[in-house]
Amino acid sequence: MKTFQEKEKKLYELLNKLNNFDSSLIKSKGQLEINDLKIHKNQLEIEKNNLEEKYQSLALELEKAKKKIDDLENSKKKDNQKQVEFNQKIDELNQETEYLIEEIDKWQM
Repeated sequence: MKTFQEKEKKLYELLNKLNNFDSSLIKSKGQLEINDLKIHKNQLEIEKNNLEEKYQSLALELEKAKKKIDDLENSKKKDNQKQVEFNQKIDELNQETEYLIEEIDKWQM
């Protein structure tokens, strides 16, 4: 009987060791997964920071481009206005020239 009890005791001890081994294996596997997730998280954060920096840079470039476009549009409006004024002055000069030619013709007759 003693051997049966000893065998049973040893069997329980082995089962406890096996359970403890399984628990420690599960814990270590879980820890590895956690470490892998932390590494992946850090990589994603680095990528996120890089993308945010690129976004800020692009946003700044966009603002500069918009300002340049506005400046060019204002310059074009001023140029168009100057062209209109120039054409008006040319028309005035043409009218004055025609008037002077008519006056000269009158004096010559």
